Amino acid sequence: MHLKEFRKKMQKDIFSREEAQIVAFDTAPNTLKLQLHQWVKSGDLVTLKRGLYIFADKKVDKVEIARCLYSPCYISLEYALNMYGLIPDVPFAMTMVTPKATRKFNTVFGQFIYRNIKKEVFFGFDEETLIAEKEKALVDYLYLNSSHLVPSVIFWKELRLQNLDDFDFDRALYFAEKYNSLKLLSLLESVKNYGVNK
Repeated sequence: MHLKEFRKKMQKDIFSREEAQIVAFDTAPNTLKLQLHQWVKSGDLVTLKRGLYIFADKKVDKVEIARCLYSPCYISLEYALNMYGLIPDVPFAMTMVTPKATRKFNTVFGQFIYRNIKKEVFFGFDEETLIAEKEKALVDYLYLNSSHLVPSVIFWKELRLQNLDDFDFDRALYFAEKYNSLKLLSLLESVKNYGVNK
């Protein structure tokens, strides 16, 4: 099958080998595997992970890549905190949370880090954009990093937490209570005091 024909039939930019096999149903699996490999070699396709491909000339939507690499997930932690302007440092990786096991993927489009949270707290994000609410992103961050965070004003200053003026601490507390973690509640209270007294 020619690339042009395959592409027309595929009708999506990111696809798995299984989806490619459905489109190229009249091609033997080994032949298709070789064909995909050749398209990667010629630069027409890019491998995102084993058995997952994207057409090389497509404009990259990192959220779509994140969704396809490892689902379910949503964008949170450092990546979301930086997007909301709560931390100034731009993270080198896109950070997500997932109810599945923690994973990391290095792709030509950057690094994607997925950290595990309990199913019960897998909420608080936009279904379309997959981005956590501002308050949920901070609560996720405090919870998943609680072992090396210190509830003190000096610590938050060093972390360079900022722009907390319109942060909804009641909303954050609503999220935090679902985690059943006293340490998390203590950290959130400390961030609140820091935000109020800044």
